[in-house]
Amino acid sequence: MAAFTTGDILGLLGVYGYVACVLAVSYLLRNKVRNPRKLVHILTGGIVFFWWSFDTQWVMAGLAALPFVPLLLLTTPLSPFKKLKGSVLGEISSEGHEYGLVMYAISWTVIAFLMFDDLFAASVAIAAMSFGDGMGEVIGRRYGKHEYISHRTLEGSLAVFLASFVAIIIIASFYFGVIGYTGGSQPSMLLPFSFGLAGFITVLEAVVPGKIDNLILPLVVGGFLHIMGV
Repeated sequence: MAAFTTGDILGLLGVYGYVACVLAVSYLLRNKVRNPRKLVHILTGGIVFFWWSFDTQWVMAGLAALPFVPLLLLTTPLSPFKKLKGSVLGEISSEGHEYGLVMYAISWTVIAFLMFDDLFAASVAIAAMSFGDGMGEVIGRRYGKHEYISHRTLEGSLAVFLASFVAIIIIASFYFGVIGYTGGSQPSMLLPFSFGLAGFITVLEAVVPGKIDNLILPLVVGGFLHIMGV
């Protein structure tokens, strides 16, 4: 097995440090926000801005993503450890779908492994779940008044579209502009690309059941981008 590179070490420090900060912020704000779990759901998407540092596939997928699967699973009702259920992670997990964050970690791991050679597309797939789906639920629950299908409102879907659209542009600007990423294909027309992809994400989010969207949404978006050759 290849040795760690400096990039791998920086990537691990960045991912774990960032996740720790997200958990700390959500815990401190637990009495000031309506749903601390959703705050974690949205903010954790920021890990995509650390992925570029990794040089080794197994480090990024196996050490920066996979360990969160058993860790989060131990905070669910399946866990035999009561202390973990009552931990910060346990409290956050219990506020929404009991296995939602576990599915989040699984999709994060699969995408990190399968799309290691195209981190822009991988990042957009994660953004669809974290920023798009996350903001859709926040806005939909608070301001949604015009329901068009079960548990989906026009306001929530508009939030999914706008959050996804902005996230795609920011991620593309970061990867291809700020760090000069060359591992994937840069969209030739960013605005039309972002508009169309945000529309696809919005439709997908509307039809995928909420209990499994943390798993299905990013994997389908990632597969779609791969088929498109992005």
